[in-house]
Amino acid sequence: MLNMTDDPGELIAAVRDKANAAEMPAALVFNCHITGLAVARSLGKRGVPVVGLDRDENGYGLHSKLTAVAGRCPYPLDDERGFIDLLLEIGAELKRKAVLFPCLDEWVFAVARHRRELEEYFLIPFSEIETVERILDKNLLYRKCEARGIPIPRTFYLDEQTPEQIATEIEFPCIVKPALQREFTNEFGQKVFRVETREQFFAIYERAARHALLAQEIVGSGVDSFYSLCSYISRDGEAKGVFVGRKLEQYPPEFGTACLVDSRYVGEIVERGVDILREFGYHGISEVEFLRDERDGEFKLLDINTRVWKWIGLPITAGIDLPWLAYADAVYGKVKTADRQRDGMKWVYLKDYVELRRGQVGVRETTLSEKDWLELMAGEDSREIVESTLSKDDPVPFVRMMESLFDKRQYYCAC
Repeated sequence: MLNMTDDPGELIAAVRDKANAAEMPAALVFNCHITGLAVARSLGKRGVPVVGLDRDENGYGLHSKLTAVAGRCPYPLDDERGFIDLLLEIGAELKRKAVLFPCLDEWVFAVARHRRELEEYFLIPFSEIETVERILDKNLLYRKCEARGIPIPRTFYLDEQTPEQIATEIEFPCIVKPALQREFTNEFGQKVFRVETREQFFAIYERAARHALLAQEIVGSGVDSFYSLCSYISRDGEAKGVFVGRKLEQYPPEFGTACLVDSRYVGEIVERGVDILREFGYHGISEVEFLRDERDGEFKLLDINTRVWKWIGLPITAGIDLPWLAYADAVYGKVKTADRQRDGMKWVYLKDYVELRRGQVGVRETTLSEKDWLELMAGEDSREIVESTLSKDDPVPFVRMMESLFDKRQYYCAC
């Protein structure tokens, strides 16, 4: 079993011994929970020495046998300078530049802000901070979409209009969301608020007024109206791998994160999503989220994640190995375009899925079938369904997930 260290000196020594001894340049993955585990497995299976970093020792990826080195690191929102200094200390010990894979927005921003320092030792496979900021700031993202005619849900900006003005124009129920997500999510434990009445709208505005806020109409008829274009765009603007997934279930049920997803190619989403990324001049791995509005049949843009995300294990298993495309392009300067995705597959995070089903009555079309459960129990050979942690060849992360069911303190990752 992999030994994880809290000691920076031990961590750096382990990196020096294990990463430098490998034939391929290392990859640093952080944070290293569900998302980082999928990245570590993707790259580790190809012989890449993976260094997994997290502020929390319970991150599943830290316990994978495909993570060559695992260690604790400062959290960027608490100590960004300390985190960057640790990366620089690690980088100074490497014989070859390593590739960085930040797995949440705050880690993306920390790397992007210190790009010039980090590039001495590392390859950074995504766009400069100016592009990332334009995309992750929903005020900027939505305004640019409006200017370019890209469909979005009807949106009101609380830096342009007063809450009283918006309350007279918007239909209830509606959504109130932050322009910048991470600090909002850390404070409230959720990405958005669903608002049922004018009175609730004013109360939520007062409660969250320190954040830049937007109000948005609700479109779509259910969680399975959510689709995502998942892609790797190279520096020359070429889409080297594209994948479309549809969210089937999420936890918590109101505006949570996906716990059941299927692979479902939609050409319109691929074309629109790639066009949007090119409009912004973005290169790297990303997830472009759409919601199908049944009123007009349009796929309307909701968000762009400029990083790997929670269920990236699904496109990897369906033949679109986005972490490997990013790594190979960064290291070798070229990469072969991936073939068409395999449709009909499912990805599930059992911990959240079981918790969700405990609170539901009856069986819905989108739930796991008896066939799905049998395939999960049989193992991975059929590859029709993927569990985020389960692997016969790498069992410890699944064991850690099962053990966490009884932990009083849960690992929180709004990925």
